[in-house]
This record gives sequence, C-alpha cells and structure tokens, in this order.
Amino acid sequence: MPTSISDVLARLKTIIEWARANNSPLGYFPVVYHLMTEAVQRGIETGVFDDGPRMEKLDVVFAQRYFDAFDAWQAGRPTTLSWQRAFEAAQNPNLTVLQHILLGINAHIDLDLGIAAAQTNPGPKIHLLRADFDRINTTIANLVDPVQDRLAQIFPLLRIVDYLLGARDEHLANRLIQVGRTSAWTVASTLAPLEGDVHAAAIRTLDGGVAVLARPIAEPPGRILSAGLRLVRWGEFGTVQQKLEKLEGKLQGYLAGALAG
Repeated sequence: MPTSISDVLARLKTIIEWARANNSPLGYFPVVYHLMTEAVQRGIETGVFDDGPRMEKLDVVFAQRYFDAFDAWQAGRPTTLSWQRAFEAAQNPNLTVLQHILLGINAHIDLDLGIAAAQTNPGPKIHLLRADFDRINTTIANLVDPVQDRLAQIFPLLRIVDYLLGARDEHLANRLIQVGRTSAWTVASTLAPLEGDVHAAAIRTLDGGVAVLARPIAEPPGRILSAGLRLVRWGEFGTVQQKLEKLEGKLQGYLAGALAG
C-alpha cells in the first residue's frame, strides 16, 4: 500500500509494465495518470498548495482507490460499476486510445476524487480542503488538452479528424471534465458527514450515476462522431505495446518541457 507520492508513481509504473507485457489497453490510463501525479508532486514541491502534506495524503488515498479497483478486477472480484465499465472496455478492439483514457478519467475523477477527499478530511473539516481541492482539480483538467495534442502527434489522423469534425469530438471530453470539476466537490461535501451504511449507500448511488456517463464515451452518440472515431481507430497503427511506448515518450517530453519552462 503506497504511503507517498513516490510510492504511487512506482505502482503506476508497475501497472504500465504489466499492460505492456500483456498488450493491454488498460495501460493507457495509468500512463496519463502518472503524468497527472507528477504534476501534483511538482505542485507540492513548489508550494502551489496551502497544505502540501495534506495534499500528498489526498493523492495517496485517491490513487489507492484506483489500485484497489485494478487489483480487484485482476483477481476477478467485484469493483465499482464505474471502474467495471472502464475495465470491460479493454476487451473492445474498436475503441480509440483517447476513449480508454477518458473512461479511466470518468471513473477516477467523477467518483474516486470526491470519495478520497471526504476520506482525507471527514466531517466539517472537508471545508478546509476546498481551495486545494480546486487546485488539484484544475491541475488535472489542464492536462487533458496536452494529452490530446500528444495523441495527435502519435496518430496524425486524429488531428485531421479533429479538424473535420470541429467541436463534435471534443464535446464529450469537455463535458466529462466539466461534470467532473463541478460534481467532484459535491461528492466530497455530501460524503464527508456520512458514516456507516448511509455512507456506503451514497457511494453506490453516485457510482451508478458515474457508470452511466461511461456509455457515451464507449458508444458516442451520433453517426458523424462515431464514424470519425472509427476512422481514428483505423489510423492507430501498431500494437498496444508500441502505442504505450509512444504515448509515454510524448508525455515525458511534455513534462520535461513544462519543468524547464
């Protein structure tokens, strides 16, 4: 069980290596998650947050929910519906890399982030977390566009389809992030004062709602968007292992540039 952000980064690397060895699309999300975690770590080190140790605790609790879900799925045990949708999608060969990433973001931010915040600062103390919570949410959201840009560098057809579709292909991603940003704090403040069976029941209800959001990501509405994503998938050449290596390389290059700036 991780106790520091360094532990979280190490475990994410382990999952990525497993995905590479098993040619599994489940590796796309942890590659992006690793970048997000590095960004949060940098924020703590540079004093972006009001309370660095508290934010590291939140980051660890937050990550543990993903690790627990991943381990449960690997062992054939039940997990939340939200993560179930994301993990099941790995069996669908027709989904794009971006769709797999967004399914992970849907489960982890729209459900897990609020739960982790309430666990980190339960009861009335939840309100002390608000400013830093907004900062970590913004940090995560600000990485979505760079990730999509790096994907377009790896798969040039994505850039062409993006131009042809205009805003259609970005609507789902933007809506997902907007919903996550506005609902995550509601989840946190709703759960913080709850205990026992009431707390567990509230999580089940929230999980059901987040799982519903996964469907339009995996099965985009509208013939134009669906056709566009099929074209993108057709242009994603190479094995999962090769795509993971390209994605890691591009995101590491982005982080190096960001740190230099």
